[in-house]
Amino acid sequence: MVVKNELAVDKQQVSCAFDDILGAIDEFGTWQKILFSMVPLIGVVHAMNALAQVFMAGEADHWCRVSSWDQANCTAAGLPDDWECLLEKRNASIPYNATTKVFDSCEMYNVTGVVFTPGLRPSDFDNTNTVRCRDADGWIYDTRQYEKTIINEFFVSFQFNLVCDQKATVNLLQSIYFAGFLVGSFVFGSLADWIGRKPALYLASTVLLCASVANVFSPSVLVYMILRFFIAAGAMGAFLVCFVLTCEFVGPSRRVVVGIFVQAFFSLGLLLLSLLAFLIRTWRFLQLCLGVSTVLYFLLYFFIPESARWEVSKGRYKNAERTLRKMAARNKKEFPEEMFSPEIIASKQHNEGQQTFVALFRTPNMRIKTLNLMFYWFVVNMVYYGLGLSTSNLGVDDYLAAAISAFVEFPSLIFSVFSLQYFGRRINLSGTMVLGGVACIITAFLEEGVARTAIAMVGKFGISAAFAIIYVVSGEIFPTPVRSAGMGVTSMSSRISGIISPFLLELGSAWPPFPFVVFGVLSIASGLLSLLLPETSNKKLPETMEEGEAFGKPKCIGSSGEEKDVAMVTIGVVELDTDAGVENPTFEDKGCQTSESSFKELAGP
Repeated sequence: MVVKNELAVDKQQVSCAFDDILGAIDEFGTWQKILFSMVPLIGVVHAMNALAQVFMAGEADHWCRVSSWDQANCTAAGLPDDWECLLEKRNASIPYNATTKVFDSCEMYNVTGVVFTPGLRPSDFDNTNTVRCRDADGWIYDTRQYEKTIINEFFVSFQFNLVCDQKATVNLLQSIYFAGFLVGSFVFGSLADWIGRKPALYLASTVLLCASVANVFSPSVLVYMILRFFIAAGAMGAFLVCFVLTCEFVGPSRRVVVGIFVQAFFSLGLLLLSLLAFLIRTWRFLQLCLGVSTVLYFLLYFFIPESARWEVSKGRYKNAERTLRKMAARNKKEFPEEMFSPEIIASKQHNEGQQTFVALFRTPNMRIKTLNLMFYWFVVNMVYYGLGLSTSNLGVDDYLAAAISAFVEFPSLIFSVFSLQYFGRRINLSGTMVLGGVACIITAFLEEGVARTAIAMVGKFGISAAFAIIYVVSGEIFPTPVRSAGMGVTSMSSRISGIISPFLLELGSAWPPFPFVVFGVLSIASGLLSLLLPETSNKKLPETMEEGEAFGKPKCIGSSGEEKDVAMVTIGVVELDTDAGVENPTFEDKGCQTSESSFKELAGP
């Protein structure tokens, strides 16, 4: 009996691999540069939406309000300015910590029966008793930094303040936003592999635009929370698809530079957000500006093509050919007719059919790689946002602190570009993560000051680099039919840690070093585990599920002695005469030999 194994193709057919076609028409020519100048702008808008809540829910200085003093006549005492009158009331009713040089935010002196007059001080009455702020009275907010936030708008109006005993509720708002990230990365990542990159991008953009504009008119905190969830889902979905679409048009030699610089647009968005929030101190107007900026996505509709790599994977050869011919013409290259024909590519695709995220866990090697990447994403996201909180201890206002936090990411991105070119992916994945982890552990046990801030910035450097690198590596490891779904699933795991991280930070109130010790241990663990991932530097992107499964598996030795990936070699059709009892089959041609066990990994039972 003769068994035919058609998992691989003839060596001449390897030339039809998409990366080879890109090499023939220029891996990063004029056409790709034009695309690159437009698509990553989506990252700017995504970044501004991602951290806008830092300013829209900014916690200004606040103190207990003494409602019985509201009618006090400050004008008659020479204080015509309302703000000066409020400060006088604060000085008389709120305990002052001489060590930290701040007034208490949650307690006040018991001033029952005390009549306020300008110049009154705690020493003028019995100040031995303090009481908690009363919800019925509310709080006074310093509006010089934040004129109007959701905290001093919604929660004052409804007698519910996100300060003091209710401060943990702010963490819930951020967790719900990260839940939107989780849903968006999964839904739109899967949609991008099902209906295409471009339709998924504009579905996500539509969700983002509608939710952003609607949020301007939110009548309550509940509506605000729901709409922010959809903003997160749309923003994350659009950015994820944008990243995949951009990288799929770039050849292996330039993929690192492009992938890293897409991340740089995210950092640029954070800088622009700091400036925009500094100029616009009212959260509704800030949200309106973010919503209007989303229109940019739709203006790009007429310039962004569908991914030719995705179209090839779905058998839409004519559409892919049209796009590639336009690319070749713009790059002033000859279109490689011999590399692109439906017959050759069809044999390469192996009748893949529609794949979903389930395919990532169907085979053992792909399953292990996916779980490893999911854990890395889980940890890097948690540590990234955890370290970001340390910038608030720099002694500057929130706007400058946010700008500094964004600015320190640029050196890490520049480092990543050059380091990835010389040292490959695995060493950088592991090294940057371990660096961030060690810095976290050291930071946990240092007193506040210059040394603690400096070590925290070293950690931020490492984790920012790790975040940029994992985007690149994930896009290279997953095969084309499930690339967006793979990016969605791994990104989804990071959003789970985003939901958890605000509450993990709350545990620091019991033992301050705890959150950073957890960050450090998990970072070192994920950094070491990443060494088990395959090296993807200068490798062709896997274009089928078989290639994706074999990527990183044992090598076979060619007739000339060189090593080749089992599924990436061209082995033709193998015929086994099982009745003859062949025990050590070799490939029919091309001089590539392997063991029976390796062969069974490809051929199956």
